[in-house]
Amino acid sequence: MNRPAPNRAASNRPASNRTASSRPLNRATHRALSPRSLNWAALAALLLVAVAGCGVSPTGVNDKGPPPVISGDSTIVRVYLVRSGRLEPVSVAAASGHVNDVLSALFGAGRRPPSGVGTTLSRMRLAQVQLVRYTPDPHSRNDPDSAGLRLRVFVSGPKMSRIAMAQITCTARLRPEIWAVEIAQSGSENLKIHTCREYWDLAPRNGHLPP
Repeated sequence: MNRPAPNRAASNRPASNRTASSRPLNRATHRALSPRSLNWAALAALLLVAVAGCGVSPTGVNDKGPPPVISGDSTIVRVYLVRSGRLEPVSVAAASGHVNDVLSALFGAGRRPPSGVGTTLSRMRLAQVQLVRYTPDPHSRNDPDSAGLRLRVFVSGPKMSRIAMAQITCTARLRPEIWAVEIAQSGSENLKIHTCREYWDLAPRNGHLPP
């Protein structure tokens, strides 16, 4: 039996006809086309295509200055300023309704008082505010039904007038939890208890003051 001759056409093709994929890669080419390099190159190409497709040219980071600051003045409170020698209730902005922030707003209102009113506290500085338990009678029960809070206010600056003390006291007494106010000035430890009742003669015309 005659066996057919083996087909050697493929093996006899010249080496130049072999595809590029069948050629062995040299070491330099293998390093250049390593998987890590291909991944980074592909990612960079995709980013460039995405930016160009949006019509936006890539730019560096530009410093536009400090971030915006949101003011803490977000609560409207009532304080007592002065009109024609009498106390006048005025609405001003404060950081909160807490008595510390209310008094800070009272002293700050002297720097920008509303039209037609003024203050006797413009030269004063609020140094410290303290809240302590207050019981008018030491023999009474110490419970919420018979006890409130006493506000201690320390102020620096020139000697306060009577109407200046009235501004502080009556503003604090607008808070129902404040039963009495003690005011000390220029580091003095002599605290005298005040209520707004003693300043009722300074009430606004056709108005009244808290107790």
